[in-house]
Amino acid sequence: MEPVFFRVTRARETAAVVPSLIYRNFESRIESKTGSSRGVGLASFSGVLMVRVLCLLLAMMLSGTCSALEIQRVAACSGVVLRLRGDFRDGDYARFKSQFRKTDVVIGLDLSSAGGDIEEGVQIANLAHEKKLSVFVAEECISVCAFVFFAATKRYLGPDSRIGVHSISNSREIEDLSSMRLTLKLARLSAKLGVPTSAIGKLVTTRPSNITYLDAADLSGLVTSVGNPFHYQRPEKSSGAAEEQQKSCSG
Repeated sequence: MEPVFFRVTRARETAAVVPSLIYRNFESRIESKTGSSRGVGLASFSGVLMVRVLCLLLAMMLSGTCSALEIQRVAACSGVVLRLRGDFRDGDYARFKSQFRKTDVVIGLDLSSAGGDIEEGVQIANLAHEKKLSVFVAEECISVCAFVFFAATKRYLGPDSRIGVHSISNSREIEDLSSMRLTLKLARLSAKLGVPTSAIGKLVTTRPSNITYLDAADLSGLVTSVGNPFHYQRPEKSSGAAEEQQKSCSG
């Protein structure tokens, strides 16, 4: 059963609190949409929101479209690692969930993504949290991808990895009242995951068309480690390769 903790499409709010200074900053943007803050409380948030997170602008400039999420199973010493590349799209959560029906145990994620569909991404984050997966970001992890990273039991980064955040837009790539409220919702969920205030502030105050990368202080507050924790098995069948792999897995 899906934990209430991650139900961003439900009316119930989580108990975590966004720091008041961050909230006031973001609330001023909401007021600019309405002329008043009256009646804009998060308690009025209800129903299913079909919203999209902007793809990384650079990726769009290069390809003209967002790439679909690629899911690859990679054998590691203690189980299977799911290597995720590309952007979250409709149906990706179902594909991701199906990976756990197979015999081999999934122990973690090797992740690089520019973001994508917020609902699909949050459901993937929910399952990753439920399965207590470790997550390694090989390159860049932006937008809702960052939320998957936040949800990990253990978080790892490559030497040049970057985690980027921004607030949410709707399906027309516009920041409206509903998407603003959902941004605050994700901020509260992030706080409950132990994400530091400095990182939440960047999530809330960065407009959807921009990206703010977490710095060393933010990452320290997230308790991240540098280096890939997964020892991948090599496909070679030679006795020398097998012997080397055995040493790697045992040591």
